Amino acid sequence: REILPSVSVIVAAYNEERVIERKLKNLFGLDYPASLLEIIVSSDGSTDQTEAKVSRWKEQYPNGPSLLLLTAPAHVGKAAALNRAVAHARGEILVFTDARQKLDRKAAAALVSNFADDRVGAVSGELILVDRPGGEGASGVGLYWRYEKWLRKMESDVDSMLGATGAIYAVRRALYDPIPAETILDDVLIPMQAVFKGYRTVFESNAVAYDFIVKRTENEFARKVRTLAGNYQLLWAIAALWSWRRNRLFFQYF
Repeated sequence: REILPSVSVIVAAYNEERVIERKLKNLFGLDYPASLLEIIVSSDGSTDQTEAKVSRWKEQYPNGPSLLLLTAPAHVGKAAALNRAVAHARGEILVFTDARQKLDRKAAAALVSNFADDRVGAVSGELILVDRPGGEGASGVGLYWRYEKWLRKMESDVDSMLGATGAIYAVRRALYDPIPAETILDDVLIPMQAVFKGYRTVFESNAVAYDFIVKRTENEFARKVRTLAGNYQLLWAIAALWSWRRNRLFFQYF
């Protein structure tokens, strides 16, 4: 069955003056009814022109989707920015995306279509790496990256993914619980909240985000260190992960 729920697109931003206008143009161009779409930019104590540019955009394009700017007096981290945004969100479905990546026009609709299945609590899109900023052609990527995406699809087909792609994922608003302020991997914890409550986290290949690939080994190394540190942090903080009764993805996770 086809559904068309209200959607809140959430962007946590910290000093994103270089890309925020491009991101807003991208989000305002999404192929989704403007009356059912709201965009929330949650600025985490930005000290550059991020907030001013969002405010100007709101004044210049008053007839597009609803645009809400949330500000904070200090930089405290992405998790707090997400919690703040969700507290103000009106949409039945929350779509999380970062400031840098470009979303395909049909990305929101593709994500949302999965929620027609009442068993689905969260949906991850696909991140495609490109060889130039603003491009849409897939760049040549390494074997490991292809393996990672294949593994996520297989996990989704069996039951649920372990987390989501941070650049583009969605969750039912009713399943979101505020996440700890120190959380490193929001894109793992938030989808796992849905799993703990008995829902599935699935992969949607038609919901695409594009990102510019920086071909530097040290950048990829830093990304992996952050990812692994975030997983160990969750093991330390979330008791349910250790329980095969509460965490039906226990084997996959470990």
